[in-house]
Amino acid sequence: MIIDGLHRNHILLVIKKESFLKQYKKLDKEFNLRWDTSFEKLVNFSQTSDIPIHNWFYYQEGFSPVLVKKILEKLSIKEGSVLFDPFSGSGTSILLGKELGLKTYGFELNPFSHHMIKAKTQIYSKDDLEIIKKFKIPKYQKISELYEKYELRIIENLFEREDFEKIENLKKKINRIKNQKSKVALFACLLSILSHISKYRKGGNGLKRKKKFIQTDPYEIFDKKRKEMLKDLENQTGIEPKVKNDTCLNMEKYSIPSIDISIFSPPYANCFDPFEVYKIELWVGEFVTSYEQLRHKRKTAITSNLNANVTKNVSEQHKTELLDNILNYLSGKELWDKKIVKMLNVYFNDMLLVLQKIYKNTQKGGYCVIVVGNSAYGNLAIPTDLILGQMGQKVGFDICEIIVARNNETSSQQHSKLLEYTEYLRESIIILKK
Repeated sequence: MIIDGLHRNHILLVIKKESFLKQYKKLDKEFNLRWDTSFEKLVNFSQTSDIPIHNWFYYQEGFSPVLVKKILEKLSIKEGSVLFDPFSGSGTSILLGKELGLKTYGFELNPFSHHMIKAKTQIYSKDDLEIIKKFKIPKYQKISELYEKYELRIIENLFEREDFEKIENLKKKINRIKNQKSKVALFACLLSILSHISKYRKGGNGLKRKKKFIQTDPYEIFDKKRKEMLKDLENQTGIEPKVKNDTCLNMEKYSIPSIDISIFSPPYANCFDPFEVYKIELWVGEFVTSYEQLRHKRKTAITSNLNANVTKNVSEQHKTELLDNILNYLSGKELWDKKIVKMLNVYFNDMLLVLQKIYKNTQKGGYCVIVVGNSAYGNLAIPTDLILGQMGQKVGFDICEIIVARNNETSSQQHSKLLEYTEYLRESIIILKK
C-alpha cells in the first residue's frame, strides 16, 4: 500500500503524540507527583465568599487563603519569615502572610489589582477609619458630557446612564479626599461594586451581556459595601506589605530581602487575558485611559495569551527536551491560531526568567511554591506543571513534590479528542526547595 506524504505526516504525528504520554508518566514518577483532593476546592477563589477582606472582590483566577495557610503550615514557615509573590493578583498570599505576621513583598502589573491589594493590606489608623466611616453619599447630579473622556468603545453600553452618573459623582467626591489611605479604601469600595451595577458580566475571556439585568441603586450598594469593609478593617494585624505595580521581570530593580518562601500562581498558558476580563474596572477606574496604554500593559506582561508580546526575542535556555518536542509537534498541527506555538515558547522563556530571579533572591533552604493549571492545544495536553518542574531544576531548585489538586472540567467533545491525556488537564501545586 502506497502512503502519500499527507497521510505519512498524519501517522507520524499520531505516533509522536502517543510517545508524549510515556514522557509525562515518567516525569510524574520522577517528581513525586501525587493526588490530594483536600486541595481541590482551595485552588480556586470560590471558597473566599465568607472570609473578611479576601472577599471584597471576586477574582475568577484566584485561589483560597486556606491554601496558603496550609502550605505555610506544611513547610513550617515561621512568623517573621519573608514571603514573596511575583504575581500578586488578588493579594491572597500577601494578605494572608500579613495576617500571620510574615514580611511580605510582591509585584502586580495590573493597576486595578494593585490598587485592590493596597486597599486590603495597608494599615489604617483610627483617623483613616473615621474618614471612611463619615463618608456621605454625594447628591445626585446629571452629567452632560458623561462619556467624552473615555476612549473605551463600549463605555455607553456598560451601565444605565443614571447609574453611570452616580458612579462619576462618587468618583468625584472620593478624589477630593486628602487622606490617601482613606481615599484608596473608598475607591476600592467603588471598584468592587462595578460588576454588580453593570449590564455586563465577566464570562470566559472577556465580558458578556447579562441575560437578566436587574437594575440596582449604585449609591445603596456602595454604602452597604463601605460599611462591610469598615467592619473588616477594625481588627488589623501584621506588617504592611510592599507590593510594586510592575512586572516581576523587573524585580532586580528593587530591594527585596532574602526570601524564605515564594507562593504564587502565574498566568496560565491558556490564552486568558486579565486586561480584557477586568476591562470595566480598568477603564472606569481610569487606570488606563487609552488603547495605547492598554497595549503597553499587555506587551509588558508575561506572555500567556495572544494579546501579549508573542514576538519577544527568546534564548534557548528555557528549552527542555520535552518542551522542544511539544513545540515541534504543535508546529505540525493546524491550530486555531498560528501564533499559539510562539506564545507557548515565549511563555516558558518568561517563566524561566522569573524562576531564575526568584532562585537568586531565595535563601538556602527556602521554598518556591507554584500553583498552576495545564492547558491543551492541538488535542495534546501541555503539562505546564511538569515543564515548570524541569525549569525549577534547571535554575538550581530541588523538586520536593508536585501535588495535583484537581482535574479541570472538559467538554465531552474535548474529552473524546484528548482521550488518555485528559488526566493531564489538571491544576497542581509544585513545591521546590533551594
